[in-house]
Amino acid sequence: MKTQEILDQLRSAMTLSQGVSGLLEITANLVGDNRPLEALECADTLRKEVAQIFEGVGRAILGTTQQERYRTLSELLDAVSDDRFLGEEWIRPEASQKLIAMIGDAALVRFSYPAAMRPCLDYTMDCVLAGRAPNIRFVTPSASQSSMMGHILTILDLQGMVSLDIDWGWDRPGVSETDVEVMLPPFGVTGKDDHTIPQRTLASLGLERGKIGRLLSETLAIADAMEMTLGRVILSTTPGSMFRMVGSETVARENLLRSDRLEAIMGVPSGMMFTNTAIPTLLVTLSPADGKRNTVRFVDLGHELVASKGRRGRFEVLPSASWADLAAGAKVKDRALARDVSFEEIRENNLVLVPNRYLSTGARERIDALLAKHDVAALEELVEFIRPVSISEDEGGELTLLEAMPSDIGLDGFVGEPRRAVRVGAAKYNKARNQRLIPGDVLIAVKGTVGSVALVPEGIPEENAETIWTAGQSMMILRPTRRGGIAALTLYEYLSDPTVQEHIQSLAGGAVIQSIGMKDLKALPIPLPDLETLTEMHEGFQRRQEILVRIEELRKQLEDDRAACWPHQKLRATD
Repeated sequence: MKTQEILDQLRSAMTLSQGVSGLLEITANLVGDNRPLEALECADTLRKEVAQIFEGVGRAILGTTQQERYRTLSELLDAVSDDRFLGEEWIRPEASQKLIAMIGDAALVRFSYPAAMRPCLDYTMDCVLAGRAPNIRFVTPSASQSSMMGHILTILDLQGMVSLDIDWGWDRPGVSETDVEVMLPPFGVTGKDDHTIPQRTLASLGLERGKIGRLLSETLAIADAMEMTLGRVILSTTPGSMFRMVGSETVARENLLRSDRLEAIMGVPSGMMFTNTAIPTLLVTLSPADGKRNTVRFVDLGHELVASKGRRGRFEVLPSASWADLAAGAKVKDRALARDVSFEEIRENNLVLVPNRYLSTGARERIDALLAKHDVAALEELVEFIRPVSISEDEGGELTLLEAMPSDIGLDGFVGEPRRAVRVGAAKYNKARNQRLIPGDVLIAVKGTVGSVALVPEGIPEENAETIWTAGQSMMILRPTRRGGIAALTLYEYLSDPTVQEHIQSLAGGAVIQSIGMKDLKALPIPLPDLETLTEMHEGFQRRQEILVRIEELRKQLEDDRAACWPHQKLRATD
């Protein structure tokens, strides 16, 4: 039966969720007990005539081959997942196929968390077609999803091949000896029921029962994989969990390296794997517990050799790409696609485990070549770092703070008059003095559009003026110190260079909003040019300012000429 015909029938159901669930239950019932329609759970949500229609649809589905049934159900769930019915519980078919190819012919496989449903079904079907009968387990905390999975398995005559458990993936009675674990935990979910977490897992993160604080499911899944599994692991997580420098996340990453099991970390572009999230993700693979490694392979699955831009600009997996080979195969020549990185280099990068940190090698090599020709100092040796704090508006405030943002940076490299105005009273005004901009400051974006850089010009309001310029929270003020001996223009010219910008952006991380860590920013190496180079740089900057003035004059001339012609002259508003 055509997927579109099924969707047309679903539109007459009460909701899409109830329609899909009802169709699956009714169809599965035809295979099993064949109870009266009114005895089914869906009878409470579906009208009798709708249930009868679904019964006819179910009979049509069951009249096809096993492969045709699976194709029909897959297409149906693909279609409704685009309508946000399944959310992150149903991943894209191409990504699922690449995942199950990484499993190989394992005899004992455990799939955990809601998003693992499709890979579990795909792997089970592949085993049937290959004449294999492995032990497969699917674990989900959702009773409704477990029920849906049971109905699908019944419709496909796969009831005996998959065991279903209603639990969190980390809730285990003991260390698992499963050959392969596929863990796709939900993103950003806080683990609250710590009684479901084994003591061994908590202890590995330095946590005590009842005092786990804000423990995210991604970090908990990593700890579970490290402490409670012995076989291979394929795990999905967010870049934030591999980048943030706070709490249990850094402990989990330290444990990953110490285990010697960390095999590969692959960057997955947003939309390539998960249907309804714009968040880029990571696939982490661990070797068995008896394996010993001293390098980690970082891979960009959005690279043009293994992916292409498809519908609505979303990255699509190329059919020829093998995620299994990229993770564990022979060394890849293109270092922008994949690179084996030593544990030592990872520690030098503060245990950050995101691919873009290690794959932007071209920019780093060009920078290293430049640094080799100059004296060099870390940024923290040259400037004072001033981190702006959030200041809220006061009703009836008589003083004004103009907060500079990346959008206020002009083509000339200077920050223009900030557009965001905050009216405050005397107390908050005095607090804002600490982040007041002064001529000679350099601004750099540390959150959002990371790396955007600007000079603070002369002629801005002075101290104690009713209106002063400050920086917004996404910016960092770099104030050159006397002992550092570097001019603001030198710092601006270096930091604004496209190669340096590429390098700075490779240091950023975060699940949704990119940010750069203070450790990375402070350690940024800065070349110190000689006097002759500084003179040439200053003269070049002045020439560019003069060119920009001429460009602005020509732009104004262009506008005036156009305004003098028909119909613009006739349509121009008059005072």
